[in-house]
Amino acid sequence: MSPTVLRFSAISLLRLTVILLIFISMVIHSAEVYKYKDADGNWVYTDKEPVSEPAERIQIRSSTQRAAQPEAYAERIADNNVVGVNNPLHAPIEVEMNSPVFGDQPHRQTVPALSRAIFYQGKEAVPSYSYRWLIGNPQTREDNHSYRLPLPANSSYTVSQSFNGSFSHRQQPSRYAVDFSMPVGTDILAARDGVVILVTDDYNFGGVSQYFLDKANHVMVLHADGTYAIYAHILPGSAYVQPGDRIAAGQRLARSGSSGFSSGPHLHFAILKNTGFKTVSVPFSFMDRDGNNFTPQRGMELNGR
Repeated sequence: MSPTVLRFSAISLLRLTVILLIFISMVIHSAEVYKYKDADGNWVYTDKEPVSEPAERIQIRSSTQRAAQPEAYAERIADNNVVGVNNPLHAPIEVEMNSPVFGDQPHRQTVPALSRAIFYQGKEAVPSYSYRWLIGNPQTREDNHSYRLPLPANSSYTVSQSFNGSFSHRQQPSRYAVDFSMPVGTDILAARDGVVILVTDDYNFGGVSQYFLDKANHVMVLHADGTYAIYAHILPGSAYVQPGDRIAAGQRLARSGSSGFSSGPHLHFAILKNTGFKTVSVPFSFMDRDGNNFTPQRGMELNGR
């Protein structure tokens, strides 16, 4: 994930004041989607019926629960001017704020989940500020947990791409990601206990152009060690969970799809952390049904337990 950067300036402190209402809004819509294979054998989902290719027509009703985003606020308390950040997410965030009141050096700090943090408090007026934020505590140290396979047990699924895969796993934050090929609608299970922090399941399209790189539907789950898992390319409208849910390993999260940067239905799974305004994936191992740890490799046939 890339840091979110926001800038704000005002003539007076009153015009700086931001009142953040923490809310969750529901976006519901339906769409008619056409699914077909292109000349290279890649699955394509589009809202325009293809002329030269036979296509399957799919009616999709999707809904996403969008949580409020972290925001800075400015207010006057007693005789002091105060600028802070409100974090409504169920995960800590790292925030960097720039303002003349800090001099030449930006002020950085971690804001815990569901909390506020003050960045400046003093007599001096705050003429302007800008800030950016990123999910995760930069002090996170992964605990080498062995993960349950996020797969149902009723059939086998092929690892189509693993660590350092040549198609799209050469660079962070996907260097240590795993892709499982699976039919559309396959249940995706939690690989570890945690708290759901983000859910997006309202994007209907997919393809292999750069346009789709940041558009995959996904579920993110925060773990006890501060890392978080991403389960990406899920089917529109298929999420069983919402932000704030506490989930257990093996619990259903969503169903597989091909949204975003994708050449066909699959699950993209990775363990992520913030290393200081940089999201990276980290190596991890799965545990098989006999309790043995293994590193996923391309071509493996695997099923859940």
